[in-house]
Amino acid sequence: MDWWALAAALGYCALSAVVMVLPAEAYLVGAAVVTDAPPLGLALAGAIGQVGGKMLSYLVGRGVLDLARLRVRPNERWRERMRRVEQWCAEHSWGPLAVTGVSAFAGAPPYALVAVLAGSLRMRWWVFGATSLVGRFARFWAVVSVPHLLPDALFGI
Repeated sequence: MDWWALAAALGYCALSAVVMVLPAEAYLVGAAVVTDAPPLGLALAGAIGQVGGKMLSYLVGRGVLDLARLRVRPNERWRERMRRVEQWCAEHSWGPLAVTGVSAFAGAPPYALVAVLAGSLRMRWWVFGATSLVGRFARFWAVVSVPHLLPDALFGI
């Protein structure tokens, strides 16, 4: 097993959770193509890294970390959408769990915003973490499985 590839995937995905211009999926597909790391391992390492990084966003929502000077101000359209999501979550006891799971897997609503929202709604950190881990793992497993389903000649490696 390629332990370095797994450690690198974990680190890169943790960094990509904070620096959102670094696409975790593209990195994981590349790692799946050029390393001998098993897709399951890459997906798990990527999910652990991403959830670990997003815990910082969760802590911002909780009020534990104050990053006001780094905070990006969303436009009014996004603020209104997130207000509706927050209201829906408040009306359904299972709402934060559902929104977190869907966002972690599908990326809609944006997972970065949902992490902050989960913190502000006082979702338990371990529920947020576990739900996010399942969603991110499923997403990344689907992503890293694609190269293994295609003929080797497509990649020329």
